[in-house]
Amino acid sequence: MTQIPMYQQIVQAIRKQIASGELESGAQVPTEAELSKDYGVSRITSKRALTELEHEGLITRVRGKGSFVRERELRLPAGGTAVKNSSEVLLLLPFSHNPGLGNYEQGMHDYLDAAGHTLHIQANSVANQRRLLEHALLGSHQGLIFYPVHSHTDLDLLYQYALRQFPVVLMDKRLEGIPFPSVVSDNLGGGYEAATYLIRHNHRRIAFLSWSAAAVSYTIRERYWGYLKAMHEHHLPAPGAVELSTADPGQPADITQAHYSRAIGVLREQGVTAIVANNDLTAIECIRAAQGLGLSVPDDLSVIGFDDIQMAEYIVPGLTTIAQDFARIGYLAAETLIRQIRNPYQVQSSAVVPVTLVERGSVKTLQS
Repeated sequence: MTQIPMYQQIVQAIRKQIASGELESGAQVPTEAELSKDYGVSRITSKRALTELEHEGLITRVRGKGSFVRERELRLPAGGTAVKNSSEVLLLLPFSHNPGLGNYEQGMHDYLDAAGHTLHIQANSVANQRRLLEHALLGSHQGLIFYPVHSHTDLDLLYQYALRQFPVVLMDKRLEGIPFPSVVSDNLGGGYEAATYLIRHNHRRIAFLSWSAAAVSYTIRERYWGYLKAMHEHHLPAPGAVELSTADPGQPADITQAHYSRAIGVLREQGVTAIVANNDLTAIECIRAAQGLGLSVPDDLSVIGFDDIQMAEYIVPGLTTIAQDFARIGYLAAETLIRQIRNPYQVQSSAVVPVTLVERGSVKTLQS
């Protein structure tokens, strides 16, 4: 569970009371002074909690009288008939069986349970993403949290969501020209930190390795730009991005161990001593391929990943990586979606979640 600020804990508690009916429409909400006493916090903290609830449309504040639970509004669907809002939101998450995906769901549940909403999860892929989006647009869900497989597909359909003002929040990617709020990791900062870490360990020939072209993937592109920024600031040559697959970016990449072995062989011939991989799965396959070629990691080749999946801790050597806070991303995505549902005419801001370097055993310090 993520660490939740005290004002948010107060917000969650009052949301839960409203959702359960303990605080009915028109009921008075505890005052700033009462909340400060009950939770052992400052008046500033309790005031911030009430302001947050007001911004979400859950309460109204009347000067000199206090705060009161607001009547819930009805939403007009495309047909124009007013219906009661359902409490269910939909999450479309790609490749749910993939060990490279983090625990977004826990963060979402932390927020949605307290807000009186339920989460319905469907696994999408390149093959079925469009069908799922078409079905969701006509369904009864109150909103959609969407993790796109790619950042360049089904844009016409997603724009229909925007035209209909259907509440949508993106995770992991941003879509150019589609006005949805997004919650992403600091991919640029992470790529920069990964390359800078290797430079601090006296590596000068550092390559960026990815499973597909940076041009077609938002996350890979941001991480690659971070790598380029670090190399530029330290006046080092950047060999460029090595792409393991040249397949159609709209199709699943069929990458074998031979792809990794060939790439590592070429990089070693170029004098590369370290690799920044676009994610942990790529980094782990790099380590296995290097070991298969008789190379030692990190003595012959240093490798750093991105994500901090569970496997990164148990591979030998342990993988040094840039950790994403998956639960925090899920929490903020759920929070942003509910705000959008409750305040359909209020523009919602996107969020960038900080990343953290996790040091393990896959990077060696070279002699200067």
